[in-house]
Amino acid sequence: MMSDIQFIVDSDIRELKSFGLTHFQYHDGDHLGMLLALISLVPIFLIVAETTIIFSRREVTGVLLLSGQLLNEAFNLALKHIICQDRPHKHLGDGYGMPSSHSQFMGFFAFYVCVYFETQVKVHVAHKRAIQLGAIVLAVLVLLSRVYLRYHTWRQVLVGAIVGIVSGAVWYWIVECIRSTNVFKHVLESNICRWLLIRDSRNVANIALAEYNLSTSTKTKST
Repeated sequence: MMSDIQFIVDSDIRELKSFGLTHFQYHDGDHLGMLLALISLVPIFLIVAETTIIFSRREVTGVLLLSGQLLNEAFNLALKHIICQDRPHKHLGDGYGMPSSHSQFMGFFAFYVCVYFETQVKVHVAHKRAIQLGAIVLAVLVLLSRVYLRYHTWRQVLVGAIVGIVSGAVWYWIVECIRSTNVFKHVLESNICRWLLIRDSRNVANIALAEYNLSTSTKTKST
């Protein structure tokens, strides 16, 4: 009876598989490794944050950014299966390692955010630089984490970052071309976008200030 139970337990263990998207390994007692493992989760946090912003603010800019990043992930998957280069340590992750999906994601994100804030957002220059620097630093830390934790080689993360930057540039150009056409305006004015309350506040000089003024004026009128 005990041997049968042991066999069932062993069989269940052999069938278990780690969910690699959120599972990172580091040496016991390595506090830097633990910190970098948390930093490796940044792309997932960003996807959740972008999705939350879309549902809460209904801004078309967020929809376009998230759409571009999802297409970038699909492009990364295609590249991995074309190049077929293994990770430096196969036991640390499933799938191929060239190019690093984390690095490509962060390269896309950092480039898109930096260019968008530089060309479209009208806030104080110091605020722009702080956000742009934060995006770049975050991207660099994610790249470092992938190498430090031995999930990728330097070449894999650098290629991933370069591909991500190029993809971000191409997607930004596509988005701006679409925005310049009447098609974009017609889509925003369509019944489904009106029903979903999708809006484009890019032309508002300072959306945070505008919303604050609207909130305070509404509060004053109600009292």
